[in-house]
Amino acid sequence: MPAGAGAAEVTLEVDPADVRFGTAHEATGTLTEAGVPLAGQTVMLNARNYPYQGAFEPAGEATTGADGRFSIKQGFERNVQLRASAPAQGALSRVVRAYVFPRASITFRALGGDRIRIVQTYRVPRGVRFTAPTLFYAGPRRASTGPVIGRAEPRRLSPGRFRATLRYTLPGEWNGRFRYGTCFRYSEGSGLGDPRAGCPRRFRF
Repeated sequence: MPAGAGAAEVTLEVDPADVRFGTAHEATGTLTEAGVPLAGQTVMLNARNYPYQGAFEPAGEATTGADGRFSIKQGFERNVQLRASAPAQGALSRVVRAYVFPRASITFRALGGDRIRIVQTYRVPRGVRFTAPTLFYAGPRRASTGPVIGRAEPRRLSPGRFRATLRYTLPGEWNGRFRYGTCFRYSEGSGLGDPRAGCPRRFRF
Protein backbone atom coordinates (compact mmCIF):
# COMPACT_ATOMS: atom_id res chain seq x y z
CA MET A 1 0.00 0.00 0.00
CA PRO A 2 1.49 3.42 -0.88
CA ALA A 3 2.78 5.46 2.03
CA GLY A 4 0.86 8.55 3.05
CA ALA A 5 2.25 12.05 2.62
CA GLY A 6 3.49 12.19 6.20
CA ALA A 7 4.60 8.58 6.51
CA ALA A 8 8.20 7.63 7.17
CA GLU A 9 10.18 6.24 4.27
CA VAL A 10 13.39 4.20 4.29
CA THR A 11 15.42 3.63 1.14
CA LEU A 12 18.06 0.96 0.50
CA GLU A 13 20.89 0.58 -1.98
CA VAL A 14 23.70 -1.95 -2.12
CA ASP A 15 27.01 -0.81 -3.62
CA PRO A 16 28.49 -2.73 -5.14
CA ALA A 17 25.55 -5.03 -5.82
CA ASP A 18 27.94 -7.89 -6.53
CA VAL A 19 31.07 -8.90 -4.62
CA ARG A 20 33.43 -11.85 -4.44
CA PHE A 21 33.01 -14.58 -1.87
CA GLY A 22 34.58 -13.42 1.41
CA THR A 23 33.91 -9.71 0.76
CA ALA A 24 31.20 -7.72 2.54
CA HIS A 25 28.40 -5.83 0.85
CA GLU A 26 27.75 -2.25 1.95
CA ALA A 27 24.07 -1.35 2.32
CA THR A 28 23.22 2.35 2.51
CA GLY A 29 20.06 4.38 2.61
CA THR A 30 18.11 7.24 4.14
CA LEU A 31 15.26 7.45 6.65
CA THR A 32 12.92 10.39 6.20
CA GLU A 33 9.46 11.51 7.25
CA ALA A 34 7.54 13.88 4.99
CA GLY A 35 10.85 14.48 3.24
CA VAL A 36 12.64 15.48 6.46
CA PRO A 37 15.68 13.39 7.53
CA LEU A 38 15.22 11.46 10.77
CA ALA A 39 18.41 11.44 12.88
CA GLY A 40 19.35 9.07 15.69
CA GLN A 41 16.92 6.36 14.62
CA THR A 42 17.58 2.60 14.46
CA VAL A 43 17.52 0.97 11.03
CA MET A 44 17.69 -2.80 10.65
CA LEU A 45 19.10 -4.70 7.70
CA ASN A 46 17.11 -7.87 6.99
CA ALA A 47 18.27 -10.71 4.75
CA ARG A 48 16.75 -13.70 3.00
CA ASN A 49 19.47 -15.97 1.67
CA TYR A 50 19.41 -18.04 -1.50
CA PRO A 51 17.16 -19.84 -2.44
CA TYR A 52 15.04 -17.01 -1.01
CA GLN A 53 12.65 -19.13 1.03
CA GLY A 54 11.20 -18.35 4.43
CA ALA A 55 11.23 -15.10 6.36
CA PHE A 56 13.74 -12.28 6.32
CA GLU A 57 16.24 -12.52 9.20
CA PRO A 58 18.16 -9.73 11.00
CA ALA A 59 21.58 -9.15 9.42
CA GLY A 60 22.76 -5.90 10.99
CA GLU A 61 21.69 -2.53 12.29
CA ALA A 62 22.77 1.10 12.29
CA THR A 63 21.77 4.49 13.67
CA THR A 64 20.92 7.27 11.25
CA GLY A 65 23.09 10.36 11.12
CA ALA A 66 22.02 13.99 11.10
CA ASP A 67 21.16 13.69 7.42
CA GLY A 68 19.05 10.58 8.01
CA ARG A 69 21.57 8.36 6.26
CA PHE A 70 22.84 4.99 7.45
CA SER A 71 25.43 2.45 6.33
CA ILE A 72 25.74 -1.25 7.19
CA LYS A 73 28.49 -3.61 6.04
CA GLN A 74 27.71 -7.31 6.10
CA GLY A 75 29.15 -10.38 4.40
CA PHE A 76 27.08 -13.21 2.95
CA GLU A 77 28.15 -16.60 1.63
CA ARG A 78 25.68 -16.73 -1.26
CA ASN A 79 23.26 -14.51 -3.17
CA VAL A 80 20.84 -12.72 -0.89
CA GLN A 81 17.72 -10.54 -0.87
CA LEU A 82 17.98 -7.50 1.41
CA ARG A 83 15.61 -4.91 2.78
CA ALA A 84 15.86 -2.20 5.42
CA SER A 85 13.34 -1.55 8.18
CA ALA A 86 12.86 1.27 10.65
CA PRO A 87 10.99 -0.44 13.53
CA ALA A 88 10.00 2.72 15.40
CA GLN A 89 8.46 4.23 12.29
CA GLY A 90 7.07 1.00 10.82
CA ALA A 91 8.84 1.68 7.52
CA LEU A 92 10.12 -0.94 5.08
CA SER A 93 12.30 -0.44 2.02
CA ARG A 94 11.99 -2.21 -1.30
CA VAL A 95 13.74 -5.56 -1.62
CA VAL A 96 17.20 -5.42 -3.21
CA ARG A 97 19.06 -8.47 -4.54
CA ALA A 98 22.80 -8.67 -3.92
CA TYR A 99 25.09 -11.17 -5.63
CA VAL A 100 28.07 -13.09 -4.28
CA PHE A 101 30.45 -14.42 -6.94
CA PRO A 102 33.10 -17.11 -6.54
CA ARG A 103 36.49 -15.68 -5.58
CA ALA A 104 38.68 -16.33 -8.60
CA SER A 105 42.41 -15.93 -9.19
CA ILE A 106 44.28 -16.56 -12.44
CA THR A 107 47.93 -17.42 -13.08
CA PHE A 108 50.00 -18.85 -15.92
CA ARG A 109 53.23 -20.80 -16.24
CA ALA A 110 55.59 -21.21 -19.20
CA LEU A 111 56.01 -24.89 -20.09
CA GLY A 112 58.82 -24.50 -22.60
CA GLY A 113 58.84 -23.35 -26.19
CA ASP A 114 55.57 -21.57 -26.93
CA ARG A 115 53.54 -23.72 -24.53
CA ILE A 116 51.84 -22.20 -21.47
CA ARG A 117 49.49 -23.42 -18.76
CA ILE A 118 46.75 -21.07 -17.53
CA VAL A 119 45.16 -21.87 -14.18
CA GLN A 120 41.99 -20.37 -12.70
CA THR A 121 41.39 -21.16 -9.03
CA TYR A 122 38.04 -20.64 -7.32
CA ARG A 123 37.02 -20.29 -3.67
CA VAL A 124 33.35 -20.90 -2.83
CA PRO A 125 31.41 -21.84 0.33
CA ARG A 126 31.99 -25.38 1.54
CA GLY A 127 29.37 -27.74 0.15
CA VAL A 128 28.65 -25.70 -3.00
CA ARG A 129 28.82 -27.58 -6.31
CA PHE A 130 30.73 -25.45 -8.82
CA THR A 131 30.19 -26.92 -12.28
CA ALA A 132 30.27 -24.16 -14.91
CA PRO A 133 33.19 -24.48 -17.36
CA THR A 134 35.81 -21.75 -17.47
CA LEU A 135 36.33 -19.98 -20.80
CA PHE A 136 39.91 -18.90 -21.52
CA TYR A 137 40.80 -15.98 -23.80
CA ALA A 138 44.13 -14.75 -25.19
CA GLY A 139 45.57 -12.32 -27.71
CA PRO A 140 48.88 -10.72 -28.65
CA ARG A 141 50.44 -8.27 -26.19
CA ARG A 142 49.03 -5.12 -27.81
CA ALA A 143 45.55 -6.49 -28.46
CA SER A 144 42.58 -4.82 -26.78
CA THR A 145 40.37 -7.92 -27.12
CA GLY A 146 40.92 -11.64 -27.61
CA PRO A 147 38.86 -14.70 -28.64
CA VAL A 148 38.11 -17.88 -26.73
CA ILE A 149 41.12 -20.21 -26.97
CA GLY A 150 39.63 -23.07 -24.97
CA ARG A 151 37.51 -24.12 -22.03
CA ALA A 152 37.93 -26.43 -19.06
CA GLU A 153 35.69 -28.01 -16.45
CA PRO A 154 36.48 -27.05 -12.84
CA ARG A 155 38.05 -29.80 -10.75
CA ARG A 156 37.36 -30.01 -7.01
CA LEU A 157 40.56 -29.80 -5.00
CA SER A 158 39.06 -29.67 -1.51
CA PRO A 159 35.81 -28.45 0.10
CA GLY A 160 35.16 -24.96 -1.28
CA ARG A 161 38.16 -24.97 -3.66
CA PHE A 162 38.11 -25.68 -7.40
CA ARG A 163 40.57 -25.33 -10.27
CA ALA A 164 40.26 -25.13 -14.07
CA THR A 165 43.40 -25.60 -16.18
CA LEU A 166 44.18 -25.04 -19.87
CA ARG A 167 47.34 -25.77 -21.82
CA TYR A 168 47.85 -23.64 -24.92
CA THR A 169 50.44 -23.14 -27.65
CA LEU A 170 51.05 -19.47 -28.40
CA PRO A 171 51.06 -18.48 -32.09
CA GLY A 172 54.63 -17.90 -33.26
CA GLU A 173 53.85 -14.36 -34.46
CA TRP A 174 53.10 -13.33 -30.87
CA ASN A 175 56.80 -13.74 -30.03
CA GLY A 176 55.91 -15.10 -26.61
CA ARG A 177 54.14 -11.88 -25.56
CA PHE A 178 50.43 -12.12 -24.88
CA ARG A 179 47.44 -11.05 -22.81
CA TYR A 180 44.86 -13.40 -21.34
CA GLY A 181 41.64 -13.54 -19.36
CA THR A 182 38.83 -15.86 -18.28
CA CYS A 183 35.07 -15.94 -17.84
CA PHE A 184 32.65 -18.37 -16.22
CA ARG A 185 28.88 -18.59 -16.16
CA TYR A 186 26.49 -19.34 -13.33
CA SER A 187 26.63 -22.86 -11.88
CA GLU A 188 23.07 -24.15 -11.61
CA GLY A 189 21.91 -24.41 -8.02
CA SER A 190 25.03 -22.76 -6.57
CA GLY A 191 23.41 -19.48 -5.52
CA LEU A 192 26.64 -17.71 -6.54
CA GLY A 193 26.52 -14.93 -9.10
CA ASP A 194 23.94 -13.66 -11.57
CA PRO A 195 22.13 -16.50 -13.41
CA ARG A 196 21.47 -14.10 -16.30
CA ALA A 197 25.12 -13.20 -16.87
CA GLY A 198 26.93 -14.65 -19.87
CA CYS A 199 30.41 -14.66 -21.35
CA PRO A 200 31.49 -12.60 -24.37
CA ARG A 201 32.75 -13.98 -27.66
CA ARG A 202 35.76 -11.73 -27.25
CA PHE A 203 37.29 -10.72 -23.92
CA ARG A 204 38.21 -7.08 -23.35
CA PHE A 205 41.64 -6.91 -21.73
